[in-house]
Amino acid sequence: MAPVDYGDLEFTQPARQIKAFNMGEVPQRIVDNMQKYEESARGFTFTCFEKHARGSDSPGTAIVHHRPVDSQVAEYYRMPTNPQSTTLERLTYFDLGTGRTISSFCPILGEDWRGVWREGGAILAMDLDGNEFFQLWRYWENSKSTANIPPIEGELRNEPGGRIERLTHDNFKYSNVVVSDSNNIMVFTSNKENGVDTLVYVADLAHTQTGATEDSKPFTLPSRLVTPPPEEGNARWTISDISVDDQYLLLTNEFTSSYAPCYLARISGGQPELIVLPNATEKQEETAFHEPTFSQDPATPHLVYMVSNAYGDFLSILAYDTLSHTVLHITTPEPELRALRPINWPCIDLNVTSEYIYFRSNAGGYTNFFVWPLSGPLKDTIIEIKPEWEGGQFKTSINTANGRPLEVVLALVSHLSQWSLAHLDLTGRLEDVKRDEDGFAYISVPLERYTQAAPVPTAYRTLPAKELRFKSFDGLEIPCMYYHPNDAKSVVPVVISIHGGPASQSTANTRSPIHWYIINELGYAMLYPNVRGSNGYGKRFMAADDVKKREDSVKDIGALLSHIEHSMNNELDASRIAVIGGSYGGYMTLACMIHFPTKFACGLANFPIAHWPSFLEKTAPVRRAHRRGEYGDERIPEIRAFLEKISPINRTSEILAPLQIAHGDSDSRVPVDQAIRMYQTILKSGVHCELMVCEKEGHGFKQKSVIEYTNAAKLHFLERYLPLAK
Repeated sequence: MAPVDYGDLEFTQPARQIKAFNMGEVPQRIVDNMQKYEESARGFTFTCFEKHARGSDSPGTAIVHHRPVDSQVAEYYRMPTNPQSTTLERLTYFDLGTGRTISSFCPILGEDWRGVWREGGAILAMDLDGNEFFQLWRYWENSKSTANIPPIEGELRNEPGGRIERLTHDNFKYSNVVVSDSNNIMVFTSNKENGVDTLVYVADLAHTQTGATEDSKPFTLPSRLVTPPPEEGNARWTISDISVDDQYLLLTNEFTSSYAPCYLARISGGQPELIVLPNATEKQEETAFHEPTFSQDPATPHLVYMVSNAYGDFLSILAYDTLSHTVLHITTPEPELRALRPINWPCIDLNVTSEYIYFRSNAGGYTNFFVWPLSGPLKDTIIEIKPEWEGGQFKTSINTANGRPLEVVLALVSHLSQWSLAHLDLTGRLEDVKRDEDGFAYISVPLERYTQAAPVPTAYRTLPAKELRFKSFDGLEIPCMYYHPNDAKSVVPVVISIHGGPASQSTANTRSPIHWYIINELGYAMLYPNVRGSNGYGKRFMAADDVKKREDSVKDIGALLSHIEHSMNNELDASRIAVIGGSYGGYMTLACMIHFPTKFACGLANFPIAHWPSFLEKTAPVRRAHRRGEYGDERIPEIRAFLEKISPINRTSEILAPLQIAHGDSDSRVPVDQAIRMYQTILKSGVHCELMVCEKEGHGFKQKSVIEYTNAAKLHFLERYLPLAK
């Protein structure tokens, strides 16, 4: 990326990797008071199960992700899957100038790229400075390899962890690594063909004859193109599954967030074959497919399981028979389709094994978890698995890689803690199925927590979210997560936090460290609205802000302001409101301060979109067509005129309240010049504006020093411009 141009702007450097513009000193007391919140946010996330050779007597291991006290960025660890173990082995020792963001960590049994067998380890897709130009890397450990390879040119320093060799050496983007069950091939996506289209490639893992040897010379991993560039338009392929015979792929092509058709492709190459579901009730251009997966049962290789909204507003689980061209509805809520268990919420995270199918549903920001036995007395019964815990959101991982379909690891997040890990063994549990008042099957299951993968206990008060709903200008109901510091016993200021995406969602998850500081130390309430365009409420709700309807989502915030003033005036102070958001939420922050200039005491915009046309022209080429589908194509004169009209940078004179902006200088999604130009323009209007530019940071901040300084600076800004007392 080109060096950042700051012109003649003056700045200070108050912390490591920070350039601060027009900012005073952040009080040490805020930094000190934030420590307990920062500490309790250092949770653990689950990455994957490690692969072990068939017949291995290994007890099983998994890879987890966590930022230790002594690291600037999060690191990777190996952990036994047995929850009775207390072992946690650190694998990476990243710091500035080495690895940082990993989009794919894909375990393999081994490969022979250098003419010898290197056992175990993984293939990584990783960037170095937050710009998301992920390269492919090989992670392995000398102790588990028969090869004695000297230090390789370009290899990352990672002592005393495993070795990390770079496999690609360009400025393109590689990601979505998938390895076949046979461990013979791996497939991945990249835009290396033309810099724009995300295409599918295959590389061999065994019998490769790459020509590389056991020496220090780097080599570039050879690969074959599977999906040719399109004759018109752009491709954005995602790999979902490889057939058990290594002959076919299941792919989706994500044109927009709402249009992502499904394809069957030969690994040998050629044009992928579009899968058309029979009697679909929705328009093809308004239908998305996710996670299509081949049946793992040798008796039914013709079945494909998938997530789609082809038959209604919500994403549902379907089974498609490629021979008879029929569909079995698993969760589709429309009554006439007679699903096995209709679920009137989006269903996600499909996991297919030979004996069971697992999935989750997103029920208004809370997670529900289900299993579907494919044989036996419970065949065709969808059973909800209810973990015994405080409730919130969780992600699930099934140990299918090692033939253990009843072993599950849950990554939990709630109002009580950030991410923590728990083990669930379903062996024997499905023999005790109960029925609820509606006749639906469920089991309640205890969880075994991993003590070595638990966040630091919270030393402050935490609160569960309350769901608030209000009507917008056109009658559309808008959901919102709501936290009040003292259960609405007094009138307090409020911070409205708007998520990015825009197809994202504010859920029941616990929030960032500043969330709890704002509630406990400043005494403010927090509101997290899911304005139109948010995910989780059906595709029609998600499409309600597309292109020329963009500012309808801003009107949703206007409706929230009115709701606060007229219906919540005994608990929230309508004269003391701040707005904060990042990415698209950063745009929303700026737009709200423009549309409702007297309603906000201040605003905080993280990596915001300030000028729509230049954002679309400069966002990473691999993203450009997809973003145009959401926001509009600035190359069309009529659309460009509209985008110019709604761009905050063209309306800065309407902003009256103080503004703080933070941005990463390596951001390839929303280039940092959006923030710099916005800052320069607002200063000319005479309104107070502050800017933080964070070095070696991309779209979101990952480094300890950056996170701690920017959080403290945001809180100092709120203290000054949103005081508790009038």
